[in-house]
Amino acid sequence: MDELEFCVKSLSYPLGMLLENLERKPGESVRVTEKAITLPELPFAALCYLTGIALFDSLDLVDKKRLSGDYDSLGTFRRKLLNSTLGGKLKPYLESPGRYISPSERLSIDWLEFQRRAERVRPYLERLKNLAETKERAAFLKGAAFLSELSVDGGLLLGYLAEDEKLKGLINAALGKHNPGFKEAVKRYFAALRG
Repeated sequence: MDELEFCVKSLSYPLGMLLENLERKPGESVRVTEKAITLPELPFAALCYLTGIALFDSLDLVDKKRLSGDYDSLGTFRRKLLNSTLGGKLKPYLESPGRYISPSERLSIDWLEFQRRAERVRPYLERLKNLAETKERAAFLKGAAFLSELSVDGGLLLGYLAEDEKLKGLINAALGKHNPGFKEAVKRYFAALRG
């Protein structure tokens, strides 16, 4: 998993699934086909946002409706970027995304595969919900050592399924504490964001 896939999955796991098998090619704009995605040379944070928008735009109406909350997450990410120290540098890309995205081929999310993956991590989520209800933060983090068993991908899916922002924050803290692979992926992701 590269930093771009990590970024998109952290915003919308189902959209990130679309990136898994796509060849990355250089290009003038972000364009998605069934086999490849073209990526212009842009700051990474802008590229992540534009990729998420391009993937969302490639979906049919049913999937778009199903992922309307994820589209809102892309908007929240955009606002955070604009309000960050990088905001000035990213503004042209984030305020006029249509200039940097070309029409894409229709893609569809494999919802059966998504459900299969979700079923594998739901037991972890239930354990974490129980911990969050009964423990203070320090005890929660200590009790969440079992997250060391998860892959980076599983950790991202777990955060996506959590939905509640407070629980997501606790999960990410616990993954950072107990899962070295996830911690390294986060470090690479933040290094890419800072450019």
